[in-house]
Amino acid sequence: FEGSDRVEGVRLDGGQTVPADLVVVGIGALPQTGWLESSGLPLDNGVVCDATLATSAPGVVAAGDVARWPNALFGETMRVEHWTNALDQGAAAARRLLHGAEEAQPFAPVPYVWSDQYETRIQMLGRIKPGDDVRVVHGSIEEGQFVAVMGRAGRVVGAVAFNEPRHLRPWRKSIATRAVWEDLVSEVRSV
Repeated sequence: FEGSDRVEGVRLDGGQTVPADLVVVGIGALPQTGWLESSGLPLDNGVVCDATLATSAPGVVAAGDVARWPNALFGETMRVEHWTNALDQGAAAARRLLHGAEEAQPFAPVPYVWSDQYETRIQMLGRIKPGDDVRVVHGSIEEGQFVAVMGRAGRVVGAVAFNEPRHLRPWRKSIATRAVWEDLVSEVRSV
């Protein structure tokens, strides 16, 4: 980073400096599965589970940051690194153990994460990816209080809120019910 009292730019490996007054560092997380390498459980960016959180070992389930499972709501295999997921997944894994494979229900939640960054509460629902359609449906980006909704392949797949928790909540149902993108956001402006 370059700058004296604040960041003014980022110098790249090739020597080029990119001007910046804000830098976000996202380093990600790796599941700690080394201790399971000789267990016989399939490991691939976490403990591989089925849709009910069961592993290939009889009577063994996984939950939390380490569990990687197919979420049918989004048609992808995922891990979610947030305590809210660990809480919900722990309950679902316990139900899987108690009720067995015959009565097991797939774990297909709308992922939710949040973070407080100084005076700003940032909340996210769903699975947001680069290239998604984005519409601001409430508030203003310029004022730092807004809800933006994301769409992909004709349906609502995610939402982000900055300091607007009350206006974010209804979008969880829209994501969970695979709401049609154009039906819900056709009246709001594009970003």
